[in-house]
Amino acid sequence: MINIVVVSHSALLARGVEQLARQMMRGDGCKLALAAGVDDEQHPIGTDAVKVMEAIEAVADGDGVLVLMDLGSALLSAETALDLLDPDVAVKVRLCAAPLVEGTLAAVVAANSGAALEQVVAEAQGALQAKQAQLGEGSPAAKSAALPLAQGKSATWTVQNPHGLHARPAARLVETLAPFKAELVLEKQGQCIDPRSLNQLALLQVRHGDTIRLIADGAQADEALAAFKALAEQHFGETVSERRQPSLHGIPVAESVTSGPVFQAHSFWPPTVDRRIGADEVLGEQQRLREALQRTLSDLNRLAERTGTLIGKPQAAIFGAHSMLLDDPDLQQAAYTRIAQQLCNAEQAWRQVLEAIAEEYRELDDDYMRARELDVRDMLRRTLCHLQGLPLPTIALAEPSILVMDELMPSEVVMLDRRLVLGICLSGGNALSHSAILAKAMGMPMVVGMQDCLSKTRSGQKAMLDAARGVLQLSH
Repeated sequence: MINIVVVSHSALLARGVEQLARQMMRGDGCKLALAAGVDDEQHPIGTDAVKVMEAIEAVADGDGVLVLMDLGSALLSAETALDLLDPDVAVKVRLCAAPLVEGTLAAVVAANSGAALEQVVAEAQGALQAKQAQLGEGSPAAKSAALPLAQGKSATWTVQNPHGLHARPAARLVETLAPFKAELVLEKQGQCIDPRSLNQLALLQVRHGDTIRLIADGAQADEALAAFKALAEQHFGETVSERRQPSLHGIPVAESVTSGPVFQAHSFWPPTVDRRIGADEVLGEQQRLREALQRTLSDLNRLAERTGTLIGKPQAAIFGAHSMLLDDPDLQQAAYTRIAQQLCNAEQAWRQVLEAIAEEYRELDDDYMRARELDVRDMLRRTLCHLQGLPLPTIALAEPSILVMDELMPSEVVMLDRRLVLGICLSGGNALSHSAILAKAMGMPMVVGMQDCLSKTRSGQKAMLDAARGVLQLSH
């Protein structure tokens, strides 16, 4: 058994960490001890090496002790405590540089499931990866695990927990699967991880409605799968409401079927004008970008106002979120720094910064978040137009028509005259994009992923769009 000691300058903070950790613990798989604050009512913040030593001794009856600390002097107190300990006890102690809160939770789950000291240390040290991945800070995605030979046996479950497999249900899964002598892999949409690692479960980002599959091979594969099924049917230890919303049914009169002429429009993108600049031009280029960003922010405010009037405040918040991203000082500073260091013009610097953000969105596991890359490109296009003094062309339909394009930006959707848009067909696009969400709210049927719709149609051609089936029928 591996036990845990939390060393903190604040007794209140340590008790909060303990409270969180105990929600992850079931049974007596590990012990948790605190060494926090000092015995001074006037100045209670600090650490005491003797307290640390006593906390370690209190849980030294296991196979090892992992010590986690918050700030620098806590490390000094822990190192001093090691010197004060009996050598036979000190040799079983590991000091760990993991973040205090995340590291303690991961360590407790691993220790409580019977993991050895090295595995507990590894779980604690990797505890920030899931948060870094969600924030797009370059942390690797969930580690790929090899499938068992011949893929073994498997059990599948669609997660019904409202918040997916967050910390508590994930901890229950780790604890449940830990005892079995079997090779285990948990798979979601082709991504495979070790289900006995809380960190890897967090990186897998299992959400409500996701289908997961446990694959097992080995002596106790059947027992592991049975335990997984039993736990899944209990919703991994959480209470899930089974109440269904009432529904009304009637006889359909129309199922989003519209007829009219095709109107083809092509996406506009400003030309590339990247160029090298001289050192004396840096301030001027930075000022050009600053002014273009201000004009873009003004555009977004007007788009939000128009959207709020046409549809409602929830949809208007889409452009409010665009403004928040665009107005981020760190984001802007990254472009200003790029101009100065690479001696490139404002267009090149801004494009490189935003294209990197769009790529981070595209690499996310979550389908909804991945679709947000279009928002980033929408803002990039608008700012580049302001930098080059180019007007953004509007999509103007002269009569009610079926709009056919390759893709449609969110800002273009809200500028459409919905009285003239019978439907929208995109060769690309994403059903979860803000373009699709806004089109639906405006009552404009949209079909995405209709390959060759541009090459096989022409403006003025008569067509019938069955949006419910995703079919565009053309007349000769």
